[in-house]
Amino acid sequence: MINASGIQRPRRVLKYSATLLVLALLAYATFLISQSWREAKSDQASQLAAIADLSEIAIDTYFTQLEIGMQNLGADLSDTHKKPDLDRAFKLVNRFQKLHTELGNVILIRGDGQILLTGTTHNSRDLPTLAKDSVFMKFRGELLQGPAFAIGQPVMGTIDKSWVIAARYAVTDQAGKLLYIISANLPANLLQRYWVDSTFPKITALGLIRDDGYLVNRYPEPDAASLDNTYGKPAEGAMIEYLRANNYPQHGQVEMRGSDGKATDLRAMRRLQHYPVTLFVEMPMSEIKAAWWDDMHAPYFLMTLLLACIFAFYSISRRRRRTWSMAQRREELRRNYEQALHERRPNEIFMFDADTLQFTYANDHALENLGYTLEQLLKKNILSLHPELGIEAFAALIEPLRRGEQESIKYQTVQARENGSTYPVEVNLQLMKSDDGGEGFMAIITDITALRQAEENIKKFNAPVERRVTNRK
Repeated sequence: MINASGIQRPRRVLKYSATLLVLALLAYATFLISQSWREAKSDQASQLAAIADLSEIAIDTYFTQLEIGMQNLGADLSDTHKKPDLDRAFKLVNRFQKLHTELGNVILIRGDGQILLTGTTHNSRDLPTLAKDSVFMKFRGELLQGPAFAIGQPVMGTIDKSWVIAARYAVTDQAGKLLYIISANLPANLLQRYWVDSTFPKITALGLIRDDGYLVNRYPEPDAASLDNTYGKPAEGAMIEYLRANNYPQHGQVEMRGSDGKATDLRAMRRLQHYPVTLFVEMPMSEIKAAWWDDMHAPYFLMTLLLACIFAFYSISRRRRRTWSMAQRREELRRNYEQALHERRPNEIFMFDADTLQFTYANDHALENLGYTLEQLLKKNILSLHPELGIEAFAALIEPLRRGEQESIKYQTVQARENGSTYPVEVNLQLMKSDDGGEGFMAIITDITALRQAEENIKKFNAPVERRVTNRK
């Protein structure tokens, strides 16, 4: 008989080996992707932190230098407070503005809100007063209660009617009375001046934001249509909530939604060392993913190619294994047939076609028992010898052989001789495949007349005993 488990074992080993290899590769790929993504994100975060650190130092230094310059200007102006000399004041303010060409208009405001002059405009009666302006009263109060130098909230300019962010300095006398306020409009491209534009890493924006949420400056500059929303009201969203929740930390880095509410950004935040302003730098996660993919696409392609090769190798090996198994099956059937012919010579051995069921071979012992010649028998089929079996019953009987579910089947029936006599037989039936792909059945038939006779004799011997037992009951 064919050892089915012996045939299936190499196939199972190949299947399990291929599965384990694929799982191992997928696990390694998952680990590699996860690890490389963490490294890429960490590298980009380090670059973002470096940009934030350098920008924070530059902006803080600039504000410090500006404060010192305005302090010196204030000291020069305060020397003339007993005898206001507006011509001299204009020269001082004009000189200061020429020294700081990056600034917009520099305005000298009297303590009561009257604009005295600008860096480009002499004293004139046409200059307006801010005495009743709520914005002026607000920053005037801030300067009186807090530091003399402050980065102001965005306001709509009195003179040029555009959004301006001013650095303001309070000039006081020795008694602390407010004499003047020097207001210098910061440049709209302030941050751009301290950032060397580069294509890598690509940042979304740099910005400065006050503790009250008002934006002080932003790069790239907002377009004209969005200026009112950008500067006219305090910012809302994840970043300002993060700053407030963490009490405006000196350093911060967090991943959050961008201004459009869809794309995700990585943001680094640095609070200026000497001023209540926070610098933030945004980098889109898409840029980080693009940098990661530049490093990962080659090994990812190689792993995909390797997986494809494994699947191809497994498919080819499986086809070869199936072909080999079929060849081995045929060979073992052939050996089994030869062994049966050799070891079971007293048995009747028949071969018949799998489709027509017509005999193709019978050994001499079968011909002898049946009384047929080989020529006569080759004109008959297996059902002509087994009158008790119908075509439907026989088809159901051999179906497991056709589907390959069983190697052989055994059944008992009555076999008819040429002279019409019958005798009981046991049939051992196997399906065999030839080298050309054809199929045929081999039947090894054993005469069980003696076995049936012995069973009958035992029944006759036991019958009186069984009757006595029945009568006693």
